[in-house]
Amino acid sequence: MSKSDIAASRVAGSHDALSWVWVIPLPAGGFRVRAFEVGRDLIDADACFYDDDMSIVHDEIIPSIDDIDDSIRRSGVDPDDLDAPWKCGFPV
Repeated sequence: MSKSDIAASRVAGSHDALSWVWVIPLPAGGFRVRAFEVGRDLIDADACFYDDDMSIVHDEIIPSIDDIDDSIRRSGVDPDDLDAPWKCGFPV
């Protein structure tokens, strides 16, 4: 695992949304694993969106890289699907 963000798309809770899980290295050590959903209309319109436009469906601070796979699975994603954000349609 690199020291940069990685992400994967995931199945959203509704047809009107798109969803991703995101692994974020934290400056003080550890990682944040966050899965969120965004309205498909915002993504399709290439609109800017903010925290209030997202629905957080999974959010954990993981102290060790050894615990990331379990957190990713709890978010509903296979850890093998993680990749660089720009390869999975992640809206960065």
